[in-house]
Amino acid sequence: MDKSYTSPFITEDIDQDHEEYWTARRQISTAVNKLIEAATTSDIDPSAASAVTKSIDAITAQLKDCRQLKGVIAHANTYGSYPVANHEMLCVGGVSHPMSPGLRHWFDGDRVYGAVTFNWSYEGPPNHVHGGWVAAILDHFMGMAQVRAGNAGMTGGLDIRYRRPTPLNCELDLVASLTPLSERKMKVDAELSHQGQITASASAVFVKPRSAIFTEGTSA
Repeated sequence: MDKSYTSPFITEDIDQDHEEYWTARRQISTAVNKLIEAATTSDIDPSAASAVTKSIDAITAQLKDCRQLKGVIAHANTYGSYPVANHEMLCVGGVSHPMSPGLRHWFDGDRVYGAVTFNWSYEGPPNHVHGGWVAAILDHFMGMAQVRAGNAGMTGGLDIRYRRPTPLNCELDLVASLTPLSERKMKVDAELSHQGQITASASAVFVKPRSAIFTEGTSA
């Protein structure tokens, strides 16, 4: 099974013409994601919290001094294309977004597979992933699955079934299958599992928009 996560659609990997830029963005994303987890789990002494806060504020100010590209379209217009920026900057699955838990996805025949690990930052029930993040990762994964079929639709309806608690800090598996309903509609069914046990399943209908919302926007 090919575990690369490149495709000719909206899951493109790094644009070679902007490889240095996106590589740097991924490094920042990884560092900030680790920072968020450390802030979540560290039993910091109150006397040290102020100094840590000032350090973080200084880094934030440094980033704010840079040119601001607000939104996926702004990044697309400046560094590559919408498929590249979508793959990098979406908050749930973007490789360059610090909130993303690091979803990978790849394709094998008519099925789409994925893998993701949630750290302590994503805790809901004790030692398990928050149900909102379970729903979000399934929605994003299913969206990438139907885009792989060339439909590029938006979620029209999403049904989630929580089968059992989803554990933190371990690799989780995803799989999705697609059923075309019409020229503009695609049904996607997906499962999230750990060591063969399904923790959540989902079904969604994606609708291809009539307008070209995926390509409109400015770089400002």
